[in-house]
Amino acid sequence: MRLLEIVLVVANALSLSLCFCKPSRKIWLGAAAVNLVILTLHGLIEGFRFQMLPAYAFVAMLLIYTLFKTSTRLYTKTMPKALKGFVILVSAGSLALTSFLSYALPVFALPKPTGDYQIGVEELHLVDENRNDPFLDQSPKKRELMVKLYYPSEKNNTKPYERYLQPELIRLFASFFHVPEFALGHLNLIHTDAKANLPVSGQEQRYPIVLFSHGAGTSMAVHTSQYEDLASHGYIVAAIDHTYVSAGTVFPDHAVSAMDATTDFHTAEPAKIITQIMADDVSFVMNKLSEWNEGRGTQDVSFKNKLDLDRIGVIGHSVGGATAYNLAIHNSRVKAAVNLDGAVYMTPEENANMAPFLMLANDRNHIQQIKQRKPLIPNLDDLSAEGQEKAVSESVYGTRDAYMQAYREAQRNIAGLTEVLQASDSLFTIRGSDHMKFSDIGLFIGSNKLRNLIGIGGQTDPARCLVITEALTRAFFDQHLKNAPADSLNALLQEYPELEKVTL
Repeated sequence: MRLLEIVLVVANALSLSLCFCKPSRKIWLGAAAVNLVILTLHGLIEGFRFQMLPAYAFVAMLLIYTLFKTSTRLYTKTMPKALKGFVILVSAGSLALTSFLSYALPVFALPKPTGDYQIGVEELHLVDENRNDPFLDQSPKKRELMVKLYYPSEKNNTKPYERYLQPELIRLFASFFHVPEFALGHLNLIHTDAKANLPVSGQEQRYPIVLFSHGAGTSMAVHTSQYEDLASHGYIVAAIDHTYVSAGTVFPDHAVSAMDATTDFHTAEPAKIITQIMADDVSFVMNKLSEWNEGRGTQDVSFKNKLDLDRIGVIGHSVGGATAYNLAIHNSRVKAAVNLDGAVYMTPEENANMAPFLMLANDRNHIQQIKQRKPLIPNLDDLSAEGQEKAVSESVYGTRDAYMQAYREAQRNIAGLTEVLQASDSLFTIRGSDHMKFSDIGLFIGSNKLRNLIGIGGQTDPARCLVITEALTRAFFDQHLKNAPADSLNALLQEYPELEKVTL
């Protein structure tokens, strides 16, 4: 809960305690006035949100009751005990409910960037004229993307910080996840540590570039903490919103949802196809870097001669991590790649000239699967007859043959991944982590029990997971894009006891 929210609930509780004594008119009026003042300050400074509605209702009822009681003969009357007990019980329950909702669905703060640079951000709308959108086979149109550039900027204390999520994106999220829009409205109250359209810092002549891909059904917005941390350390980050892979994308003149995609890829598991589409998106944005470096293609900020095109890294989460793996194998412009907990859908060819690669996997299930060289789907041969039938029937593959074909391909892919990780010696996990804790989404829920209930497990605090994730990936990019010492990764093992390097 935020400070004024706590103060308001405490004021509510103290006002409720007046029911147990016989205060004067002045005390009733004073209590009502204090509650009203705190409520007003909370709304003006912090912003109203639905989780606090019971507290707002309490203040309204307190005002009505106080005005009615102190201006009529009711002041001398005693409320019947049964009615008084009912009012106290309902009021106390309401205050407990608002405290729980505000704690469980917090207006959270993103981890603070750890670098010295102030952070600028510019949003760009890009259209790939050489590619039809592969998700729209029924109404072909050119592939459109939204990209946010986070970069080290000149200091400016007059501009406001950008909001974390815009209202239209909140609407798309609510629709995609089938929750009421008001339930996510408080996310509009969160601010980032970036400011729009500041000049690029002149402290360095050029800056290395990192391109970031989100996971399926999320958004580029939910990795804002990592973009900002990298930018604060002197990276220019291109955060790509992969249209129709993300839950929703907001363009300057329209918005689309993942549910608007029309293409049937005619496969039970389209992840391999989607990974390639996302890799094509990243390659397209990579092609735009030269244009931006020449001072063309951006709107309010000039990146002329600021992009170091010889120092390019890629990173992604989930299927975005698989995209980074794809690019590390196939795109020679990539000099370093990071996969955040993404299963992979291809195997490098023998003697492939692959970019330096790091993987960070959760310790709930993924790191165990990698160590055992087993896919995330079980081998039917390891199950009972009943278990085999259930596994096939509950899978997306439909038949036993299709299931086993998918299993064998996944087994080849994870075997290839382990060979890559053995060569790179860069496999890590965080004890107490889970898939969504490598994104900002872990911060959306304030209660660990509630996080477990919706499938975000692990005992390590989500903010702590983010801080460790950011430190690890930044050290890896520093090593390969900034020539930092090779032992910088191992030093983090002492700084963060939850971080573990895994030997295969």
